[in-house]
Amino acid sequence: MTHSNGITDARLQLPFWLWPLAVIIGWLIAAASLSYAPGGRLNVLWLWWLWAGIPLLGTLAAAGAAAFGRDRPWLFRWGHKTLHWYPKPGQRWHMLIGLQSFWLLLGLGMILGFLTLLLFTDLAFGWSSTLLDGDQSPLRLLQWLAAPWAWFWSAAVPDAALLDATRYVRIDPRASGTERAGDWWPFLMASLLFYNLVPRALLAVVGVIRLRQLNAQSPGPAIRGTSQGGGARLAPVAASPLSAWDGALVINWERHQQGQPTLGGELWSDDELQLEALLAKPPAAVLWQVPANRSPVGELADLVAQVRNAGVARQGLRAVVDAQTQPERHLASWRQFAGEQQLQWVTE
Repeated sequence: MTHSNGITDARLQLPFWLWPLAVIIGWLIAAASLSYAPGGRLNVLWLWWLWAGIPLLGTLAAAGAAAFGRDRPWLFRWGHKTLHWYPKPGQRWHMLIGLQSFWLLLGLGMILGFLTLLLFTDLAFGWSSTLLDGDQSPLRLLQWLAAPWAWFWSAAVPDAALLDATRYVRIDPRASGTERAGDWWPFLMASLLFYNLVPRALLAVVGVIRLRQLNAQSPGPAIRGTSQGGGARLAPVAASPLSAWDGALVINWERHQQGQPTLGGELWSDDELQLEALLAKPPAAVLWQVPANRSPVGELADLVAQVRNAGVARQGLRAVVDAQTQPERHLASWRQFAGEQQLQWVTE
């Protein structure tokens, strides 16, 4: 579904072929990470960090970016080649849902790869660490990590005997036995589920709920029907007189007025730099003045979002009419744009 307010955009949809590819990639990651080291042991601590620790940090970072991010995502500001897009909160949550779905399928592929190797190979696990050298420090850490499932899956909780039997000393590989080398798999499986898949699934559910709330709050696109003489039912928009905008920063879009800044006539990068300079000290309000006989464009919507991200809460739109203006068509189009972008409609 595509809404003209930009909350849900078909361009944000991930292609279908990416979903089975995610499962395949996850399977390959599991197979590669379970390849034997030269010493013949798979370090449980390293596997936990790769399978559970890094994904958990990624989930927390994604949640923070979706909930509190205001500027462009860092990927759109890489180096000097920027993509000029300021996603709205709904678009952030929409991207988050898609990405978490991708990572969920990748995690499912990791589980399938792990189960495949458990079934067809003899995996030998061990642990070694330079910093965790005492007898109790790794045990406390691992039992703390296993706390979420300790009450119902005791086999997935490492004990002192397992740590003692599987500690791997590189300088003397024969110092540890192999009898319990395979007993680490329940801990790794539980970690993969509870620290990788479950947080991403919860975040995806939160994203769906939040996106539905934003869609319910948005005015939605204009609906042209046959009621009321076949006119257009426009998105609700607050109106205010021009006199209420004394002291506001006036910016002209694709029109020139003496003593006022003008955007839309130069390269996009120049417009962006000029707007950043104007917002160096954010004004209390910004009034956009546009020629009524021109059509609204996405570039202006991005600039409106840039102003909003700079902390300016009040923005208005004034469509300047001339002899060529057709109120029924031109003003209706700009008024709809004002409603979609949450701008006040400024009248004489």
